[in-house]
Amino acid sequence: MLSPLDIQKKEFRRAFRGYSNEEVDSFLDRINQDYEEVYRENQVLKEKLAQAEQNMARYREIEEVLKNTMVMAQKNAEELQRNAEKEAGFLLERARSEAGQLIREAEERVKELDREYRRLKKEAQVFLVRLRASLQAQIELLSHEEETIGVAHEKSSADPVAPDPESKSAAD
Repeated sequence: MLSPLDIQKKEFRRAFRGYSNEEVDSFLDRINQDYEEVYRENQVLKEKLAQAEQNMARYREIEEVLKNTMVMAQKNAEELQRNAEKEAGFLLERARSEAGQLIREAEERVKELDREYRRLKKEAQVFLVRLRASLQAQIELLSHEEETIGVAHEKSSADPVAPDPESKSAAD
């Protein structure tokens, strides 16, 4: 590509009946100025294009990183969801198992307490039967003693001095 300096330094050979030197030089000066301006704009645009390409490359890298980050975040979210569901299922199963165990233990305890209640009830019934029998025996013993005391009392009332039964048998 020609530079403005190349245009400025360009010299043409002289020919007979050629163009006017002043007009050619004046036109070349004008072309040189316009070309310098276009050349500078071209340089600025090239720099801007290079900068834009760098930015585009950087944005593509950022976009790729963001895509990867989004994919990883999605995968992590799905993994967390699966783990949470698995953990929730595990906890639910464990809670059900523990609840079942507690229910079985409570039912066993109820049965055990029922057996203990029945045993104690039987013991109480046996105790009451024995106590009633013992009290009945005591009542009968007391009644017998009353009768004995009553007969002795009647004899002593009829016979103020009653001989001793042992002495009576010795006298016979």
